[in-house]
Amino acid sequence: MENVVGFAIESLVAVLLVATIAYCALLNRRLGKLRADEGVMRETITELVASTHAAERAIVALRAALGHCEDTLAERLGRAETMSTAIAGQLSAGEEVIERITQIAKAARDHAAREASMDEIARRDADREAVRLAARRRAEEEEEARALIRRVAEEAGPVSRSAATAAAAELFASRIRALSAGSPA
Repeated sequence: MENVVGFAIESLVAVLLVATIAYCALLNRRLGKLRADEGVMRETITELVASTHAAERAIVALRAALGHCEDTLAERLGRAETMSTAIAGQLSAGEEVIERITQIAKAARDHAAREASMDEIARRDADREAVRLAARRRAEEEEEARALIRRVAEEAGPVSRSAATAAAAELFASRIRALSAGSPA
């Protein structure tokens, strides 16, 4: 029995040895594949490192570009704000000019209206003065006619009243004819 137990133990050791050898062969194949993949992995890692460095350089360049863009944008915003302030000032000044022009135009209209009314008043005064002078001339002419009638009556002596009136009427008619013809008689 001891042989059987020894044989069983040796058989068991042999089976375990065969299993170990099989497992080592499998592990060797896998290690071979891993070593073969190691070159590909190194290439991949190298590419990954290169890509990482390129990305870092791109990030640095982007940060520089971003800083430049921020500076440019800040400058442009400052100029835009300055221009906006200047335009607002110019609009305000323009509104003031328009207000002044409106006031000047209103004053000119008011002045023209006053001038027109003053001209109308002056024209009416001139018309009144012309009418007054014409009335005065008529009164003077009538007075001259009466004086002439008195003189004729005094020179003629006693004349009938109707003859004196007829002579005065004749004198007055000749005077009117002379005035309408344009000569002062």
